[in-house]
Amino acid sequence: MPETLLADLARAEETRLAKGFTEISDHWKPFAGGVMARADPGAWSNAAVGAGFEGEVSPDAVDELIDFYASAGIEPRVEVCPYAHVSLARRLSERGFQILWFENVLFRTLAPGEVVQPLHPAPPQLTIRTVNPADAKDVDAYADVCTRGFQPEGAPMPESALEVARRCARHPRIVAVLAELDGNVIGAAAMESHGPIAALFGAVVSKAVRRRGIQQAMIAWRLNHAAAAGAKWATIGTRPGHDTERNTRRVGFEVAYTKVIMVRPAPGLTGVFM
Repeated sequence: MPETLLADLARAEETRLAKGFTEISDHWKPFAGGVMARADPGAWSNAAVGAGFEGEVSPDAVDELIDFYASAGIEPRVEVCPYAHVSLARRLSERGFQILWFENVLFRTLAPGEVVQPLHPAPPQLTIRTVNPADAKDVDAYADVCTRGFQPEGAPMPESALEVARRCARHPRIVAVLAELDGNVIGAAAMESHGPIAALFGAVVSKAVRRRGIQQAMIAWRLNHAAAAGAKWATIGTRPGHDTERNTRRVGFEVAYTKVIMVRPAPGLTGVFM
């Protein structure tokens, strides 16, 4: 894809992400053309996203961001897109932010009527179905599986994280799915539609049944759903070298851009549990 189209894709994807954060977060404020959002300390949704596309970022904006998080006991975290104005990373560095990790945003073009098949067949008894947003038990099942999969083993399940997952399952632009095997829920995933983009996120498979093609089956299910709905691009974010990246590359995804995740550690502030 030409560089100009990659820049357009990045802007569309980061705009989608910022809009979504305003709709699922407990608190949010505008930040440098994007948003800064927060829930309880440790929540994955404690981050500033979509910033830096409207020109130079001021030092005052970064100071406001630091206070927004630190006043709630949360470590400030900003996702920096490479197509954002260079001043964003520069201002963050000046205020003591440091690199925490990198995240690849991968994309795949979707064709109308396309049918994606997983490279490796899943167990024949596997079923993948949508979560009924009006069914509290269905929503809770999705929230439990999805949240548990991103918590350190043995860690308590934060109610704030469960509630964010419930909001995702009920969101009108999001399709949440459950994977079931022999009557047991063993996986969960979701996809948000926003303009030409269908963004895949939140895939979790229980440890006992991993490496049996279940994540690939959930990827294919969501891609087929997105193609049938008329999406132009599918996107997904993941750390470089993660299983998710390997699985998505196998069905035609490639890297569109790499984000830098920057944080400002300080005593008494809680970082994200990931």
